[in-house]
Amino acid sequence: MYRELIGNLIKDHNWAKLQEPCPECDIENAEKYVGFTFPEALKALLRETNGDHWFLLSAQEMIAHVKTNREIYPEYLEPDEFEEKVNRYVYFATNGCGDYYCYRVLPDGKTDDTAIYIWEHELFEIHEVAKDIADVITKYYNNEV
Repeated sequence: MYRELIGNLIKDHNWAKLQEPCPECDIENAEKYVGFTFPEALKALLRETNGDHWFLLSAQEMIAHVKTNREIYPEYLEPDEFEEKVNRYVYFATNGCGDYYCYRVLPDGKTDDTAIYIWEHELFEIHEVAKDIADVITKYYNNEV
């Protein structure tokens, strides 16, 4: 489903390239590193393509971005603020400017899969941009987000 959707959307975008499916062990490693269970839709996306080298992050890139965020942002925020404003998200795509498309994680530790957000790094704020992954992918490649 996702591979076909993305393939159709990126056919005129030479910079985006569908990758091979992500191995299950890499998905599990990313979940462990991020610290939250990924929604089934995100796992399904990764099982079809491990990123697109442009918008969608691979499992390894998810880990790298979380690692960077955990190294940089604690300097600017108190520990509770860092947890709430930076660390409680599952980032799976980027706009290339430091902002991420993500799921938010609820205080009980469960990942909310009812909406996709953009996390803005300058203000540590999120804004809802899509109802699901297919919606945000479509909007992104149609310049609607």
